[in-house]
Amino acid sequence: MRKLGIIIFFMLTAPMATVAADEFLYWGVMFGQAQVKGQDPLGANFNYDPTNFTGRLGLELGRILSVEVRAMRSNKDEDAPGEKLEINYLGNAMVKLNIPFGDVKRVNVYGLAGYSGWKLTRDSGGDISHDTFDGPSFGVGIDLIGDGVNGLNFEYVRYGDYDENGLSYNLDSASIGYFRRF
Repeated sequence: MRKLGIIIFFMLTAPMATVAADEFLYWGVMFGQAQVKGQDPLGANFNYDPTNFTGRLGLELGRILSVEVRAMRSNKDEDAPGEKLEINYLGNAMVKLNIPFGDVKRVNVYGLAGYSGWKLTRDSGGDISHDTFDGPSFGVGIDLIGDGVNGLNFEYVRYGDYDENGLSYNLDSASIGYFRRF
């Protein structure tokens, strides 16, 4: 978790020292469906689909490269009666490689790569566990920019892929969002 904090600190402070004419700061919010799917140490499969809310802050470094930090929270989802899971928090730092279409940059297809830290709470019939994890993240998406300032985005991100001590799962999210440059 300390690694994630150091990454977020440098991503927020170092690039913001100067913002050139072709660089834009932006913020955004996303609403999506996460999927936590895997197998517990006893061999039982689980599949949770909590809805999530994500806030993001980024810096476009020209047309091709952006850096971004994110924070996510989810509601509780029930896999079976008495089986619940919640994403308490997820913090993420990403590098975003943009492929803009056209000179006015109205459509952007992008790839994401970064690092995430998250905490899950799982309630299995009264047996509550709180687990904290971290690891690499990656994803793809598309930005649709309306007036050069406001836009919508659609994306799919794998925030985590965990396999240790008999517990294995993937933490994925498909989201739609709004962002604004400033």
